[in-house]
Amino acid sequence: MSESTQPSPSQQETRAGWMDRLEPPPDPTRVHAPVPVEAPPPARRRHRRRGGGLNVLIAGTGIGLVVLAALGMLLLVGGYAAVQVSNVVLPGVSAGDVALGGMSRAEAAAVVDATWNGERGLIVTAGEETYYAALAEFGLTVSADATAQRALEVGRSGGLPARAAQIVEALGVGYAVRPVVTLDGEAARAGLQSWAERINQPPRNATLSLESGQITALPGEPGYSLDAEATLAALAADPAFVLLDGYLPLALVPVAPQVVDASAAVEAARALLSGPLAITVYDPIVDERIEQNADPATIAGWLSVQTGEAEPQVVVDPGLLAGYLQGISAGLGEGRGIDVEASAAAIRDALAGDRVAVLPVVYSATTYTVQPGQTLTAIAWEAGMPYWRIIDANPGIDPDALTPGSDLVIPPKSDLLPLPVIPGKRLVVDISEQRLYVYENGGLINTFIISTGIDRSPTQPGVFQVQTHDISAYASVWDLTMPHFLGIYEAWPGFMNGFHGLPTLSSGAILWADVLGRPASYGCIILNLDEAEWLYTWAEDGTVTVIQE
Repeated sequence: MSESTQPSPSQQETRAGWMDRLEPPPDPTRVHAPVPVEAPPPARRRHRRRGGGLNVLIAGTGIGLVVLAALGMLLLVGGYAAVQVSNVVLPGVSAGDVALGGMSRAEAAAVVDATWNGERGLIVTAGEETYYAALAEFGLTVSADATAQRALEVGRSGGLPARAAQIVEALGVGYAVRPVVTLDGEAARAGLQSWAERINQPPRNATLSLESGQITALPGEPGYSLDAEATLAALAADPAFVLLDGYLPLALVPVAPQVVDASAAVEAARALLSGPLAITVYDPIVDERIEQNADPATIAGWLSVQTGEAEPQVVVDPGLLAGYLQGISAGLGEGRGIDVEASAAAIRDALAGDRVAVLPVVYSATTYTVQPGQTLTAIAWEAGMPYWRIIDANPGIDPDALTPGSDLVIPPKSDLLPLPVIPGKRLVVDISEQRLYVYENGGLINTFIISTGIDRSPTQPGVFQVQTHDISAYASVWDLTMPHFLGIYEAWPGFMNGFHGLPTLSSGAILWADVLGRPASYGCIILNLDEAEWLYTWAEDGTVTVIQE
């Protein structure tokens, strides 16, 4: 080697001094204190060619880089070897966003199970609605053991380059594995069925709005139903993606309304609110009338919109009207009220007709305490109730041996008025006067002399009504033909007492023509033939008849 290329003793000494000052690479698991370095003795000055110092520096730097590279390789090889022999998940490795680095397989599996199968769930969206649900509701389960094993294999599976790349990525930016997810199709289908019942939104048919007595048409709105099979197919395509995304949009199918437009029903609805409704609460027992008006705002409170396959309509809602009628009933006092169902029907008819409704008062059953010496006949007479009806209302009593102090149920007086009451017409029979008084619209229009029942077969006092019309009735017990018969009450079941003209025997003889004005019959009320005919025509079925002593 020539003198120009061979390093001089001075150059060798200088290079040795630079290498001595180079510190070894630090240990990543330990913290090192700085080590003092003794300065080399000053070099002896000797003559050398220009450029010799630069060559020494370049050569020294190259050797240093080689040494550093060698050390880095040793560290990489050492780290790789450490990963291969350890039994924990490589640092930086996660399942999704769940960090598992440094954990054993069992520890990682426990964390995966607690997080994915316990704490976390899915954000479920259905249209504009958002819900939160557990994975199990849709048949999803994360296999904790398989996921932990997948995390443990990072840096330990594949060829050497693949393993090294995984280690570098995990230690550098992190390495996420996909959780191992299973889908139970039947459980998912059952869960989706349950969700369908929860989120299905039926369409809203076109309807009418009632606000402050004003009616407007509201258009129909579509609804939707859950498409369970489409949602299940999306789940099955990539369960792990759904899990990692955290969102499950439910597949929905639009459902159109059956009625789209309700504007044609507006005018019909407005007719119901065209004016007030006149209501008369009528007590036929005492002939009492309570008058009141329901204004359009009140009527609007009874109405609801009824929709179906046909065009919607505004109807009187029985439930809404019931509250109003129950208020009327409560105001009548103890023992009296109105039949809510029958009264609702009357109001519906009135709104569709003349806007006048008559609501009859009904009575409740009462209790009567037997006094010493009283007979059932006397009690029936006093109560204005046929004898047999009291027996029917008190099963097990001995009508011939009543016990003083015992209580008897007296049927409601309104039970004797089975037909709709005819307003404005009323008959009053006065037994003591033997007169019949005929009233129309509150005024007396006729008075007739009559004959009622004899003592052993008396005419029953009470409030009744005309129930039957028979142009010529026949009483076989007495062989009597009774012209223009109006039945008003049953003296016994199937045996009707009532008004009729002078009876005739089968022989043609007319009875009691000369005794009118005093009791003569077997319980009926007798009139002259002409008067009976007039009454037969005037008194409609349902006309209230009062028989008083």
